[in-house]
Amino acid sequence: MGMGRKFSFKFNKKYFADGLLIVFSVLFALFINKTAENIKTRQDKNEAREEIRMEIEGNLKVLEEWMVRHSETFERLSKITEGKDDSLKNQLLEYNFLNTYILAGGKSFLHDIIVQNAWDTAKATGIISEFDFDITQRLTKVYNLQEMIMGRTIANLTDRLTATETHNMENIDLNLLGLQFLMMELLGQERLLKDLYQDMLQKL
Repeated sequence: MGMGRKFSFKFNKKYFADGLLIVFSVLFALFINKTAENIKTRQDKNEAREEIRMEIEGNLKVLEEWMVRHSETFERLSKITEGKDDSLKNQLLEYNFLNTYILAGGKSFLHDIIVQNAWDTAKATGIISEFDFDITQRLTKVYNLQEMIMGRTIANLTDRLTATETHNMENIDLNLLGLQFLMMELLGQERLLKDLYQDMLQKL
């Protein structure tokens, strides 16, 4: 009986040690996997932030060029509607349509566009959930305003510029005034977006 108990104790001790080794191995493997996942997530987060930062930097450059062109166009419109530049108005009246190329100083209204590819990718992959709450809120505000400018304000301006009534030269004064108001709205939003861009670049 004594030998049987001794053998059973050694047998159980061996299995207990093997069991502990297996549990330890599993836990260690889970720890390694979790650590690797955390490292990968941190890398993805840093890459996403850098991509967004670069995107905002690029958008800021485009926006600043927009603002110069749009400010100049707004000034021309203001001079005409306020009767301070009859020569420019007479130049427009030489055509049977509203020559917006003249209003824009021989340039296009939009030479480039602002984008949100990095932001959309961060949301689509879910990595945005790893960002700080404050950063996410600020980025959401930035891109919401950017989307509003592109999707509404500029879309409205484009619709006005291409509308048949806009090119009715009998109503040139009224049409120019309408364009002036739209340009004023666009410039106000652009100034706000510029401030948001600059603030965001300091946070990223």
